[in-house]
Amino acid sequence: MITATAVAAGTYAIDTARSTIRFTATHAFGLGPVTGTFTVRDGTITLAADPAGCAVTARVDAASFTTDKPRRDADVRSKRFLDAERHPDLGFVAGRPTRDGDRWLLPGTLTVRGTTAPVTLELSSGTADAGGCRFRAQARIDRHAYRVGPRGIIGRYVDVEFDIVGSTVP
Repeated sequence: MITATAVAAGTYAIDTARSTIRFTATHAFGLGPVTGTFTVRDGTITLAADPAGCAVTARVDAASFTTDKPRRDADVRSKRFLDAERHPDLGFVAGRPTRDGDRWLLPGTLTVRGTTAPVTLELSSGTADAGGCRFRAQARIDRHAYRVGPRGIIGRYVDVEFDIVGSTVP
């Protein structure tokens, strides 16, 4: 269920220094979780009184994939998985948030390695922040939908948590 305080309508630039993306995937053969982060490159959040006027765009730096194992990180950034050299950005675009009971969902599209597929974020909080706003959300991403990596090396699904801070655009 989302918790919220009033956030003013307007356009907010994603504050890349204060925003984080964390993920958890299952290691090969289910041997345990692999956790790490990505860095947001840039993006905007547009809020409106009418949900139809809302929009989100974000670019994530594919080469920023980081876990506790530098060798694994280099492999995931390589052609086998993210191919960060040829596809430096992961892109997210969403429009109208929808209500599902007491949950708010943000359906959109995610582009990874040039493949675009639908993804839905579940918003867990939206609050006014000094000079802007902060949203927290989570999603389960099917890496097979984006043709990322060989099967069997890591689990099919990646659970992602977003903590996104927006600053007012002058």
